[in-house]
Amino acid sequence: MPFSARTVILVPLAALVLGAPVGAQQGRAAVDPATTATIRHLLDLTGASKVALRAMDATVPTQRAANPQIPAAFWDAFLAHAHRDISQLVDSLIPIYAAHFTRPELDQLVRFYESPIGRHLAELQPVIAEESIKAGQRWGAVIGRGVGDSLAHAGVKLQNPQ
Repeated sequence: MPFSARTVILVPLAALVLGAPVGAQQGRAAVDPATTATIRHLLDLTGASKVALRAMDATVPTQRAANPQIPAAFWDAFLAHAHRDISQLVDSLIPIYAAHFTRPELDQLVRFYESPIGRHLAELQPVIAEESIKAGQRWGAVIGRGVGDSLAHAGVKLQNPQ
């Protein structure tokens, strides 16, 4: 079955992961080169791109199952592009970090992530993010079943979105 642009737009993963950072940087001032370099170093130390990619890798199977009308080729290409173009996500994070942290705060964060405990946190963060996503999915499924059962018990007919 072919899929429409509307279907792809509704994919929560694509909207959350790829749409939010781009929209968030609109209207932000340019970031000076020294601050940009510090933020890039911080993002490298924190493993931000690894965390994002592992989150996508962990979430896409659920999205595949929830959106069977979207062909597997879309998801395969989506992940391939995400892995190949992760630097674009990192680039979009720079003005966000610059807007929320002063240069001295960024320097403190770099020092923390260069410390043994900071390196340990950065090393574990992708695993923690992946496990957190799975925990959130399980939690959301329990809530969804409970709400669905409650509504069904109240006589509300639920329709499967198509």
